[in-house]
Amino acid sequence: MLKRDKIAILLAARSGSKRLPNKHFLKINAKLSVIDVCILRLKKAKMVNKIFLCTTKNTKDSKFFKVSKNHKIKLFRGSTNNVSERLINCAKENSIETIVRITADCPIIDPILIDKCIKLHFKKKCDYTSNVLDLTFPDGLDVEVFNLKSLIISQKLSKTSYNKEHVTPFLRNSKKFKKYCLRSPKNYSNRRWTLDYFNDFIFLRKVIKHFSNNIFFSWKDLINAEKTNKELINIKKR
Repeated sequence: MLKRDKIAILLAARSGSKRLPNKHFLKINAKLSVIDVCILRLKKAKMVNKIFLCTTKNTKDSKFFKVSKNHKIKLFRGSTNNVSERLINCAKENSIETIVRITADCPIIDPILIDKCIKLHFKKKCDYTSNVLDLTFPDGLDVEVFNLKSLIISQKLSKTSYNKEHVTPFLRNSKKFKKYCLRSPKNYSNRRWTLDYFNDFIFLRKVIKHFSNNIFFSWKDLINAEKTNKELINIKKR
């Protein structure tokens, strides 16, 4: 049964990226930073009305307090490397039963896909539902929905540092859990819309500029925009 007060988006973010330091605070247009765009888009999801910004207890990540305050969402601080523990503790302390895991590396995450994954999760009565089990969407649109109970079980069964840091590898690969994958009608998995390097940031700025700083375009809008603006085609390097 779908209980909206028991569902929450847990947005994982930290400022310790070695490839692109402080990437979440880079200005994607004159007014908004990368993380601002991400949170504003997340707020458009209709199936969930709780968002927690989950960062670390590291002093460098204290700057996320201002972000959470500006957007009127709750801040949770936990382990730096054990991201699974951070999410579990956030969910436990706030009586959350169903976690929607999003990373702040995905500023143009589509709320439509979030809503679809949540609906499918409850319709199929799954432990884990996502659009990443079979990669068909652009990299940067990753949505994972899973039950807190299932996450706790997965972490007890697999105590590797890799599973702790990346949260869901065991959930995704184990046959112990019921899973479902949302797939795109056409395979767009060769697109790169995530933020890890400076070139990714330049691309994302071009995208926002193309839509005249209207940040609420859909992922399909961007696919269609590729037809008239070749600068918006960002194919992964092999």
